[in-house]
Amino acid sequence: MNRKPLLVVITPVRNEAWVLEAYLTCCSSWADHIIIADHHSTDGSREIAQQFPKVTLIDNPCEEWVEYECRARLLEEAAKIEGDKIIFALDADEFLSEGFTRTEGWQRILRSKPNEIFAFRWLNLYDDLNHAVEDTVYSEWAAHFAADVDVVAEYRALERNAVHCQRVPCIEGSRCRYIEVGDIRFVHLGNLNTARVRNKLDFYQVVNFDKNPRRANAVSMYRSYHAGAPAGLAELPVAVRLWQAEGGGDASLLLRQSDYGKHYIDEMEAIIRREGTSKFRSLCIWENPYLKERILFTPPPGIIN
Repeated sequence: MNRKPLLVVITPVRNEAWVLEAYLTCCSSWADHIIIADHHSTDGSREIAQQFPKVTLIDNPCEEWVEYECRARLLEEAAKIEGDKIIFALDADEFLSEGFTRTEGWQRILRSKPNEIFAFRWLNLYDDLNHAVEDTVYSEWAAHFAADVDVVAEYRALERNAVHCQRVPCIEGSRCRYIEVGDIRFVHLGNLNTARVRNKLDFYQVVNFDKNPRRANAVSMYRSYHAGAPAGLAELPVAVRLWQAEGGGDASLLLRQSDYGKHYIDEMEAIIRREGTSKFRSLCIWENPYLKERILFTPPPGIIN
């Protein structure tokens, strides 16, 4: 009899205490292993992670945030787990939609063959737990790689982005089969914490501009990161049930909304002071109230704010 593959979740964490207990409660209900790469958390995230038996906690030692390095480190740790496995790459504010284990898509994943990669759509919650917008684009978030595939080498051969990297190595179609899973959503809670998400998006702009100044475009980043909640939010018929723990209680009771993302402000300030304000003069960050408390800057006329 064929044994089902191990289900391994890999997650970067950086001061995610506001949502981490809810996330790990949900993941622990279905995953065999959860690997957390912590990037200098100071808000109790490490202590929360250590309370869950399925969690392996490792360090992301980079001084500044570089997403590519963190995800490579997670894949390296996942590779140490022996046996056939399916890797799910989730962030701490992402949950599989309610009832996913009863879907045909989930059964298809469990019956998957080596070198099959699975793509899902995001369901972005806004304002409250009752309204969301669904992405139309599928993104690769899970993969069942053959034993002879060096997953880490495949990933390290990719472009090394500081922000917004691929979750799993995307191997050419002749070697892998890509499958869209239409009956499971990745429910994204990040936009519910409005202060934190605003600071995170400003931080993304600064890091992109710092690490890739020739490729980063201030106008395109403004459009990408400051679109806000789309018009015509759809009301969800199942509301909170979309992301409650399988077989458990309502995970929303574990959410903490008080964190505004101070670490994003801290690192933005450090980068700007190191590089000088002129490098970032065109970015739409200078009206951020937390940043304005620390750095005095008057953008030139014509700069979007």
